[in-house]
Amino acid sequence: MVVLAAIGRFFKKIWDWIKQTAWIQPLLIVGIIFGVIFSIPSIVKAVNASKKEKSTYAAYYHNYKLSLEGGEDSEADKFTYDLYNVMNNENESTLKSFRDAHGDLGDKFFVVYVEKECPKCEEAKEGFKKFQDDFSKYVDKDETNSFNLVTIFADDETSETEENQSAFIKYLERHQDFFQEIGSRASEFDYVKGKHVEESDVNAMEIADPKEFLTPTVFLVELGGVGKSEEFGSGVTELMFGVNGSDKYSKAMTLSDCWRHAGDFSLDSND
Repeated sequence: MVVLAAIGRFFKKIWDWIKQTAWIQPLLIVGIIFGVIFSIPSIVKAVNASKKEKSTYAAYYHNYKLSLEGGEDSEADKFTYDLYNVMNNENESTLKSFRDAHGDLGDKFFVVYVEKECPKCEEAKEGFKKFQDDFSKYVDKDETNSFNLVTIFADDETSETEENQSAFIKYLERHQDFFQEIGSRASEFDYVKGKHVEESDVNAMEIADPKEFLTPTVFLVELGGVGKSEEFGSGVTELMFGVNGSDKYSKAMTLSDCWRHAGDFSLDSND
């Protein structure tokens, strides 16, 4: 305590001297100002680095983006209507119609709902990029499909965006039947049965609740007897909210398991 008291008295004397010595105060003010000025470049650099990192993952998802511009006639809406049509009324005609309109996607692909300000979307991007780059290493040797991805931005600003009702909210309202159909299927997905997703999250997705709709929401889509579509019918055959994993490798492995219906995506493989 004696030592602490001595230290306190020492600093008090310095402070009293500064207060009593008027000429030192302008120097202190100038020093503080220069300190702030010299720190600005470091702050700007850190902010720019953060923006660059965010723009990198946003740019990746933008490569596969379907726009909400145009309301019911938007790219995202047409795609969703076509996919729901296949899910609700699968036959050769609806499959052909979907392939004619979206044939570049193949018969197996991911659909992901993302946002720009979304840390989990950024984390998931690491897994998607790794899975894409090393696709042949993560899938079965006889895999004939290639990696394909569709993204829809929940914060996509369009001419339809209003103060209290965004283009995405309107999109959810138009496609409640689509999400309800996925929700009814999801109860039979092994990943959902295995309790790897919260039931409340599935319910929020099913009723297309814009306040509770999670990003990223990830669907695996399979068509025409590919993978689990033989069991569930063409359309969404797997569902995730985010991509589990501690790094890009484990996230890519999660996507691989989802793609192949293996690991946590198959109760049979966990027996």
